[in-house]
Amino acid sequence: MLLHSGSGIGRGATTIHSPRTPRGGRRHHLLRSRIISAKKSPEEGDANALSGVLPGRSVLLRAGAVLFALGFVDAGYSGDWSRIGAISRDTEELLKLGAYAVVPLCVALAVLVPGDSGSES
Repeated sequence: MLLHSGSGIGRGATTIHSPRTPRGGRRHHLLRSRIISAKKSPEEGDANALSGVLPGRSVLLRAGAVLFALGFVDAGYSGDWSRIGAISRDTEELLKLGAYAVVPLCVALAVLVPGDSGSES
């Protein structure tokens, strides 16, 4: 710590100045670690920081197919959508018939999608 008198507010005030961080100091060390981690190639193991958090493509495709099938069943058989006026009664009947074709296709898609091999491409 450097003490310097006479340069503060008012007469006789003492101002404390912090030393400057040298080029090889802590701040440069923090920047250096960020630069090194940004230069890593995908072959070094950390290809995607969110790869462990997000599900794989096959899981998302299966979930989308099942959700689509459930949407057909809900729209066709619940009666809520025609009651609030979002779809007509005729469209609801059409969705009931369409569910007989769409639901088995979506289930087959969900079952036949190959699993993730562990490495994202």
